[in-house]
Amino acid sequence: MSGFELFFRIIENGIHNIIAQFGKMDYLHLLLMSALAVAFAIVLFGVIRQAIRKKMEFFWGTLAALCAGLVLFFCVMASSAGTIVFLPEEDPESVAIRFVQDCMAQEEQTAGTSLMAMIPQGENETEKLIYDALRSSFSVQAVGEMQTEGRHARQMLSVTYLDLKQLIQPVKSRAEENIADYVANHSNAEIYDEEDNYRTEWMEEAYRKAVRSTLSDVKKYYTTVELPLQLTYENGHWLTKPDEQMVTAFSGGITTPDTFANNLKSEALAEITYIPKRYTIAEEALLAPAPNAEKFGATADIEEIKALYASSKLTEGRTLFFDETANFKGKEFRYYVDETIFVVAWKELYQGKYCAFAEVFIADPSQFRRKLAADTYGSGIQKTASQLARESNAVIAMNGDYYKYRSEGITVYQRELYRFRPQKLECCHINTAGDMLFTYAGDLPTEADARAYIEQNDVLFTLTFGPVLVSNGELHSFARDYLLGQGMQYYSRAALGQSGSCHYLLMNLNYGYGSRGATLAEEAKIMQGKGCENAYALDGGQTAEMVIQNRVFNAIDYGNERMVSDIIYFGTALPEEENE
Repeated sequence: MSGFELFFRIIENGIHNIIAQFGKMDYLHLLLMSALAVAFAIVLFGVIRQAIRKKMEFFWGTLAALCAGLVLFFCVMASSAGTIVFLPEEDPESVAIRFVQDCMAQEEQTAGTSLMAMIPQGENETEKLIYDALRSSFSVQAVGEMQTEGRHARQMLSVTYLDLKQLIQPVKSRAEENIADYVANHSNAEIYDEEDNYRTEWMEEAYRKAVRSTLSDVKKYYTTVELPLQLTYENGHWLTKPDEQMVTAFSGGITTPDTFANNLKSEALAEITYIPKRYTIAEEALLAPAPNAEKFGATADIEEIKALYASSKLTEGRTLFFDETANFKGKEFRYYVDETIFVVAWKELYQGKYCAFAEVFIADPSQFRRKLAADTYGSGIQKTASQLARESNAVIAMNGDYYKYRSEGITVYQRELYRFRPQKLECCHINTAGDMLFTYAGDLPTEADARAYIEQNDVLFTLTFGPVLVSNGELHSFARDYLLGQGMQYYSRAALGQSGSCHYLLMNLNYGYGSRGATLAEEAKIMQGKGCENAYALDGGQTAEMVIQNRVFNAIDYGNERMVSDIIYFGTALPEEENE
């Protein structure tokens, strides 16, 4: 491109973007533009008047007024629009075409840029058949012309994919037919085992045949949708921004493709044998599925609570934190129970301290989560714990470490290390198994050591307040002058405890019934006495708070919620359409 062509392209580009910006300008900038126009008219009138009186040359006066006006015009325009003229190396059409090509790429070297990289590989032959059929189903074509407006562009795409939900009923019907056929043509010894249950070998084969038969005519389960591909100009390049609809299409029309194959088998054989469904919450999800409001409850009847414990598969065979002989206060138990989560909260006087406890069982570790205000580390926004609980669809939540209030410690969020100032603090790391892992002062001397620890232990997030209260069932010895928590003083306290896989105890200790708060040592004895194998102190005082069904449960200091930067919470993993 010649210099002359480049000049006119810049002028054309700038004029087009300036015109487009006027339609999106806010009220303040429009007011400034209006004031600028009025000022320019007044100045121009003055120039004309002075020229008439021969005190100024009209040409130079007008030129000076015009130049000053243009400078002010572009100042106002720049503050409203930012970049006005931009010349990326590629046009948005080329970027959109490459996006379509990358979407269709299945080679390993391009998988990192392909949406199909989200599709699981499958853990066995049958699962591989399903996910391979999904990969092979995709067809992506551009529809119509690219629409460009300033730094934003949009290209409509026609996306064809295998709708996984449509496989459920035909696979189920064919599995039932295969099972009926097998029973009709085989002896009892081949059908039943020693305990008169169906033998799993032939049932597995009946299911595999059902899947293969369904996939033999898989194109009848294809669906085609038109979706917008958004592009944004950033740092000299056009970048594609696939939205949630696009991502869902490349997941076969569902939000959790990684569990689909397992759950399809469960659906297909549900009426024949019990195969537990596995529900998870995506690691990158900003909120859990919404709980069913009808599954929350409150009662003063301890027999009702005992019945809940006895009827849940999640509590079966587990040692409980709940003690039916406790000195309960408030005479109200709060609870929530579904297939994936069991929560009971109560208040009691324990070791002379007024405590609010909540016992939590979850089916999958992904249900133990952390929420930051604005979902961004370092955000200046702070909210109450009940607001954060509502935004995250928490079944139950409690305060975290209030990381924004201090600069010390280690902060890990969504596997990323954001803060490394361990000093003398003890940290609690939550990994993908939902376990509480502890590190102590000096364990991670360098940032490289911390990153290696995060990777080796699969750490999702880290809480830094402390100290560690209980480790492996034993009281942990911590310094009397531990940096945080004013350990020798009597304050309201908060703690998180664990005993066994996916089994937790939340505790807030507040003033009331003669209790004046507790020291850290007293808090540790309470968590050990309740049966915690591991326990960790969280931020106390007015921050100490427990929220169930978006309402405060414990007796907060001063009776008002404090604005905080984060919470930890537990959510249901049941998809909303199944949580009835």
